[in-house]
Amino acid sequence: MQISLGFLDYDVVLKEDSPQEPAANASAEVKAKYAKWEKTNCMTMLIMQRYMSSYVKGSIPKSKNAKQYYESIAERFKESKKTLKSTLLNQLVEMKYYRQGCVRAHIMNMIGIRSKMQEMDMNIDEDMMVDFVLNSLPKEFKSLRNTYIA
Repeated sequence: MQISLGFLDYDVVLKEDSPQEPAANASAEVKAKYAKWEKTNCMTMLIMQRYMSSYVKGSIPKSKNAKQYYESIAERFKESKKTLKSTLLNQLVEMKYYRQGCVRAHIMNMIGIRSKMQEMDMNIDEDMMVDFVLNSLPKEFKSLRNTYIA
């Protein structure tokens, strides 16, 4: 969405506060500048709403100002980021290998979760990751666990 807005030069309304509505005796240049901002704001609102699912739209407070609307969206997703962090950590801790597929794919899946966590500044050091992986394996891998610990 930001790329589209930037390409169309509509992202200016997300960076700057709205100008005051010009007085009736304002110059034609000031009135034209305000009209351009109004149009850009309106188009930006339409584009942002088009990109969002109805679920997301319903959770964002209505606004006629694109910058305020954008900030509301950012705040909403800031809260969901906490939930995502918790979900990823729970997945990693509770993940178990049930002999479906290969062990390598299971471990790669766990490493993928770790990578997502690192993208959100949740660092899991390598030793802890190895512990998570070893604890996710069934009893048949006891010798591997013992070899690593020793």
